[in-house]
Amino acid sequence: MKARKLPLLSSYPGISADQDYYIADKALVIYFQLYDLVPYAWGFPYFPISVYAIQDIIDEDGPLGAMIY
Repeated sequence: MKARKLPLLSSYPGISADQDYYIADKALVIYFQLYDLVPYAWGFPYFPISVYAIQDIIDEDGPLGAMIY
């Protein structure tokens, strides 16, 4: 968030247990709803994470496991 210089509405709450996400192009994409972090004009902030960057913690039998093995 600092690298993107996002204008946060409040302090960053961290990733929650029921965080919104989707899987696309060998990436786990974590996103936040409107007004969760930034003003409406910035849209839905999203953060793609390469499956290769987190392969040490991925469950081989889960949906991301098939993408790296």
